[in-house]
Amino acid sequence: MSVVLVKLSERNQMVLPKEAREALGIKPGGRVVVVVEEESVRLLPEPENWTEYIYGLGEAAWVQLGGGEHFLAEERAAWKR
Repeated sequence: MSVVLVKLSERNQMVLPKEAREALGIKPGGRVVVVVEEESVRLLPEPENWTEYIYGLGEAAWVQLGGGEHFLAEERAAWKR
């Protein structure tokens, strides 16, 4: 792990350090995903395929709801009320 201090310009811009660009595989003109979680920020390279990237992100929610089929059955039963 390395720590690099960067300075924001007056327009709130910063240069992504070379070490970070290389670690993420970012080329000039490339894009990064900025993930903000409370007081923490993560930079990730833009995925080539967003569908594959987000696949399974809601899995924990579905497990908590009892699975997709269970949730769907409950929803359909609510329509009949």
